[in-house]
Formats: sequence, C-alpha cells, structure tokens
Amino acid sequence: MLKSLYSLASDESLYARFARGNAAAFEVLYQRHKDSLFGYLYRSRADLPAIEEIAQETWLAVIDSARDFQGSAKFRTYLFAIAHRKLVDSWRRKRQENVMVREDAQGRPVTESLEAGVAGTPGNTELAMDLLMALESLPREQQQAYLLKEEGFSRREISAMTGSSEETVKSRIRYANKQLRSLLEVQYVD
Repeated sequence: MLKSLYSLASDESLYARFARGNAAAFEVLYQRHKDSLFGYLYRSRADLPAIEEIAQETWLAVIDSARDFQGSAKFRTYLFAIAHRKLVDSWRRKRQENVMVREDAQGRPVTESLEAGVAGTPGNTELAMDLLMALESLPREQQQAYLLKEEGFSRREISAMTGSSEETVKSRIRYANKQLRSLLEVQYVD
C-alpha cells in the first residue's frame, strides 16, 4: 500500500523523503529510472561491465548526495547529469577510441555480421547494430547530446548537464543527425 502511494509522488518529493531516511522512497525512484539510465549508458558505450559499473557509481552518488540536493532541477535531470559526468570520467580514465568492437550473438565482431547481412534486406538487429556503430563514430560531445535528446531531455536540460551553451547543444545535435543520416543512408537508401 505504501509503495502504491509513493508511485503517485513526484521524483523530487521521493528524493526528499529518501534524504530524511525513507528507503522505500528510494526504491520507487530506482525502479522508475533504472531502465532509462541503463539504456542511455548502453548506447554511450560498448563495454557491458563498464556500463554496469558506471550505473552503480551513479546510483551511489545519488545516495551519497541526497542530503545536499537543492531541488533546483528535476531529479531525472540531476540523475542523468551525474551519469554523464561518470561516463566522461570513465572515458578519460580508459582513453578509448570512439570506435569500439561489438560482438553479435555468435561472438563475431559486428562488422563481420553486418557484411554478411548486406547482401539481403537488413533486419531490425542489423539496423540497430549499424546505428550503434554510426553513433560510436560520432565525436563524443555530439554522441552525448544526441543520446540525451533521444532520452527526452530538452536542449536547456542537456546544456545544464554537459556545461555547454544551448546553442552548442543545438549544433551538436544537428551535426550528429547530419552525420548519422549520411552514414546510414548509404546502406539503407533504396
């Protein structure tokens, strides 16, 4: 009964309740946002163990900073801003290149399975993998702006999360769309 009452509460009021020691309020917040956070991180990075680690670090940071939350931003914006910073920190630590190797269900590099699928009409799996590969080819700033936009955040919210101006965010999204279109239309235009 208590959890069903919490399901009607705003994220911000739940986070305030959690800051006062109510663990059930945090559980509701976690259930509401865990999947979208994981999806965002997954589309940002190929390494599943690293994604899980970043998600865990993000939630731990949310827990640790509950008492300091001012409520000046939506909780979801706050959560994704923390995740964004953790993701950037991870990239800096790893010094990875933009293009990462992904494997298909048979353990082959995606490029091999995509080459095999080019002869016929690509299915949803091939299209999804092509999109992921195209996303990985974008500069990280464009990739992040595009993915945050796809998660439903406004340019203003993305600007606050990334510390960039709204015009910069707008440009990054526009260039990302243009680049993705040019990369994918070669293979998918009839």
